[in-house]
Amino acid sequence: MASKGIFTALDLGSSRVVCVIAAEDPKTGGVEVLGHSMVACRGLRGGVVVNIVETAQAVARAVEAAEEQAEETVQEVHLGVRGAHFQTFNNRGACNIARTDKEITAEDVTTVIENAKAIPISNDREILHVIPQGFSLDRQRGVPNPAGMEGSLLEVEVHVVTASSTHLNNLFKAVNQAGFEVAESIYSLLAVGDLVVTDEEKELGSVLVDLGGQTVGVAVYAEGSIRFSRELALGSDLITRDLAYGLRTSLVAAQNIKERHGAALSSLLNGEEDVEFLGVDGRSPRKIKQRTLVEIIQPRVEEIFTVVMEELQSSGLADVVVPGGAILTGGGSLLRGMPEAAEQILGMPVRMGLAQIPIVGTQDISTHPSYVTALGLLRYPEKLTSLAASAKKKSGWRRRVTAFFEDIF
Repeated sequence: MASKGIFTALDLGSSRVVCVIAAEDPKTGGVEVLGHSMVACRGLRGGVVVNIVETAQAVARAVEAAEEQAEETVQEVHLGVRGAHFQTFNNRGACNIARTDKEITAEDVTTVIENAKAIPISNDREILHVIPQGFSLDRQRGVPNPAGMEGSLLEVEVHVVTASSTHLNNLFKAVNQAGFEVAESIYSLLAVGDLVVTDEEKELGSVLVDLGGQTVGVAVYAEGSIRFSRELALGSDLITRDLAYGLRTSLVAAQNIKERHGAALSSLLNGEEDVEFLGVDGRSPRKIKQRTLVEIIQPRVEEIFTVVMEELQSSGLADVVVPGGAILTGGGSLLRGMPEAAEQILGMPVRMGLAQIPIVGTQDISTHPSYVTALGLLRYPEKLTSLAASAKKKSGWRRRVTAFFEDIF
């Protein structure tokens, strides 16, 4: 059984399973990584289960490998989920305060958020998250926590995340078949944003671009909160397939070529290096100029960031994100020249998304984009632990407000 204060994050991504076992680090306020693993999974496609047996086997291998490093036994996991089946939108809720004293209570805050959730959705979908973006009290916006204040009209703006019930249930079944329980499920893009986007970037306006193998997550932050999020059904695996087709080689060889010799922009190349590889039969030797290789890669990179830009423009938030720029993360961002390509196409400053909290222990994953989601998932239980500790020191409505925010987050 896992020791108290130790959490396990399980990221079910496009085509692989990532597991991180970590503990709170009281000295730095960050996390101490005790064990980690990354396992390829053919049972997942774009974050959706296509083979439940293979997915369960991959989950078991990933968790067991992390358990061996951490010397801990895992029973439950905090599960990161994503996929093109996720749909998000913003909504508003309102609540009239008819009492004589007009004081806003935690129950009023609960009511106004519940009112914002009162929207029709189909039976095959469920609401995964409702994130308050900001409260208004008697038409005055920018109230971070209205509890304890006085007013007649309480309003809230929220960001609602919904997902396909069947796809979520298949993920849960795969984890259960592997022998583990799901403590909570979290939209992976939110976990990543919480870890790599700074508070100042959230306030100024910025966009997070999470480049997965088969999906690209886009999240827009402004005025301190998430304002827009979308999962796009494309990713860096398309580059691998383009190379496999263009070079007449296997997907495994194409992935290796992309990682070792690939680049997002031809302007980054020096000279005319030859790249040697084997044909699709695994025996026939072939050779290609690196510049020709990049000429295959670059159009797909341009397409990915062009679609991201089009999504920003259609959301009406393209101008909002310019001050803070773009934060690039995910395994697909490892391709050489990705930040430079994104900067050219998006027309804004771009930086790589790294953890904004101290990561101690196994340092080789703290700067690896493929582990960012799992590390972000670890932040959620830590927040709940911190809130619970502070709640013991509060009384009256303050304690009730803390308990409420524990529930919704």
